[in-house]
Amino acid sequence: MRKIIIIGECTLDLLFPEKRDTDSIQVSAKPGGRMLNAASMLGEAGYHVTYVSECASDPVGDMLVAYLERHGVDTNSIDRYSDGITPLNLRFAPDNELVCSRNYPKEKFDFVWPRIDSDDVVVYGAFFSLNERVRSNILELLNYSIERKAITIYVPGLMPVPHNGITKMMPDILENLEMASMVLTRSSDLRTIFNETDSTKCYERHIKFYSDNYFHIDSEDAAVKLQHKDMIISAKKPKLDENLETTASGIAGLVAALVDMDIKLEDLPSLSEADMKNIVKRIADSAYSKKISTAD
Repeated sequence: MRKIIIIGECTLDLLFPEKRDTDSIQVSAKPGGRMLNAASMLGEAGYHVTYVSECASDPVGDMLVAYLERHGVDTNSIDRYSDGITPLNLRFAPDNELVCSRNYPKEKFDFVWPRIDSDDVVVYGAFFSLNERVRSNILELLNYSIERKAITIYVPGLMPVPHNGITKMMPDILENLEMASMVLTRSSDLRTIFNETDSTKCYERHIKFYSDNYFHIDSEDAAVKLQHKDMIISAKKPKLDENLETTASGIAGLVAALVDMDIKLEDLPSLSEADMKNIVKRIADSAYSKKISTAD
């Protein structure tokens, strides 16, 4: 079976209600991050998934590792550090205002490399792929993935940051794009990273120099779009928002489609229109239903 390697952060989301003027606030918690949730969805569906990450040897880290393992994900490539705490995201209703709590260790990120073979699928992105602490190790793994002829998917999602923050990150973002066989964005990524609002213009100005296969989850147009060279294919849904479940499901839908349709790295430069339509439909169905859609 082809293997799926997903590289991302281990975080726990703490969800605060809109009404907080009480002495007892009911806070809920769930595993955070699109990468981690995409990995758990794929593992639950029976795909061979390894998650590459790090978390502390603390109760939160234990919870997240156990969560992944319950959903069938291989966690041998998660580095468990002893100094520091597992990252927390505090999210406040109604606008999902975010406060991040990060206390990383001084020790170097050191994980067990997963086995990667030809046509395996490697997914990476978000801020974890740009974090200076772990970046050199991740780059080594990505270079190895390319040498092994794996399909690499870059998901360059970031929370809104000051413009000068993006300016500092752009060299690393461009380096990530250089390693990508495919790219997947959402509407807020265009504004935050590329200062664009239109995915076609984003492809022409920023993506096509690196990858011919560009997927976009457009929450404003309620559609999933693929631009492959000069061809644009779109699948509309009644509603596609940008919450964690939608984007994680979209990532999982893309990966599942590549594996189920047996699409190999050598196929990507000349995908048939039928295959492209099928992949876009799988992403849209998965993102809309919040679960991996099955092949037709």
